[in-house]
Amino acid sequence: MNKLEIKEASDVILEVGRILLTSGSTTNRVETMMIKVANCFGYPKTHAFVTPTGIFLTVSDGKIEHRTNVHRVESRQMNLGKITAVSSLVNEMEKAHCDTSLSKMSISKLKAELYRADHTKNWPTWLQIFSGGATSGFFCLLYGGSWLEFAIAYAVGVLVSLSVYLLGKLRLTLYLATTVGAMLIVLFTKLFGVWVPYYFKTDNIIIGGIMLLVPGLAMVNAIRDTMSGDLVSGMARAVEAIFIAVAIATGTGVMFKIWTLLGG
Repeated sequence: MNKLEIKEASDVILEVGRILLTSGSTTNRVETMMIKVANCFGYPKTHAFVTPTGIFLTVSDGKIEHRTNVHRVESRQMNLGKITAVSSLVNEMEKAHCDTSLSKMSISKLKAELYRADHTKNWPTWLQIFSGGATSGFFCLLYGGSWLEFAIAYAVGVLVSLSVYLLGKLRLTLYLATTVGAMLIVLFTKLFGVWVPYYFKTDNIIIGGIMLLVPGLAMVNAIRDTMSGDLVSGMARAVEAIFIAVAIATGTGVMFKIWTLLGG
């Protein structure tokens, strides 16, 4: 690939970082992939600093030219498919750059592939909702629930997943949406306890539903960022995970209290 103008190069590098960060990638991976692209473009003295909410990029050839970009990331959503696609694309480009026997990737093809990766359709909403029900149901079984409790946990998981999806349309903050979701888990479980004529334990069902909201990947990313030396990002992600856990506890506790006060 021929050396690009510094403005075009910095825009493409920033786009790679943006897609990865908004898809839930660790900051270490985002920085590594951005530096790889910069090296392929002929700018070896590039520096990238990434936090969970922003990208700071300075592209430089080490002599005269340099350009600094700052990009704020306001929303993130876990999408491992996008992370894999962009990472594979960057690695393929680096391999072609280092191996002269391979054909170089044109800038137009790179932009097209990045656009395709960024606009890849997610799984259908109905499938995500019913998968949420399956997650809740099987976690209920894992914690010792019966098949009746599995069926109820599945229904609760579907209802909560649908509710959280609809709450997302209101653009609520992550913590408020998590709190409401936790409250709905307890509410739906208690209502099924009233409607279903057979005895079942509500504890396993509530635990299965809560697993839908637990920030497991956020915790893993916090640990990975901290271990890789990105202390700012690691601490930020850890605090985010802790607040989500507090929101879950708050939502379940409040709804239990309300149900008790109502005589449930």
